[in-house]
Amino acid sequence: MNLQRISIVSFGLARVAVGVFAGSAPERLGRTWIGDDAAGEPTKVILRALGARDIALGAGTAAAATRDQAGPWLAVSVLADLGDVAATLLARENLPDRGVVTTSVVAGSAALAGLALLAVDSGPSEDEWS
Repeated sequence: MNLQRISIVSFGLARVAVGVFAGSAPERLGRTWIGDDAAGEPTKVILRALGARDIALGAGTAAAATRDQAGPWLAVSVLADLGDVAATLLARENLPDRGVVTTSVVAGSAALAGLALLAVDSGPSEDEWS
């Protein structure tokens, strides 16, 4: 497997890890993002659902990368991350400042990483450079 594929698989597996964390510790993740409201059961439901989303996106990305078909998965991952940033910024007046900054930076960085990997995935392969 070439470096491009390894990078994309790693990106996907990191997303799976985030999803597992969100699903197994929604209140802990939620307190950082939305503050004290994270303790409520309805909020935990949504955070667990986001965790499941990330597990699915990450697993799909990693699996597709092994077949050189990760582009669509990366694109959807970028959209999901940008959606997290947008939702956070839209609610920023009702969220802790720390949560707005942390979530915007983390999700924004994930979107940028996904875009970079998408560009690499769409470009010539390492074999074509030789």
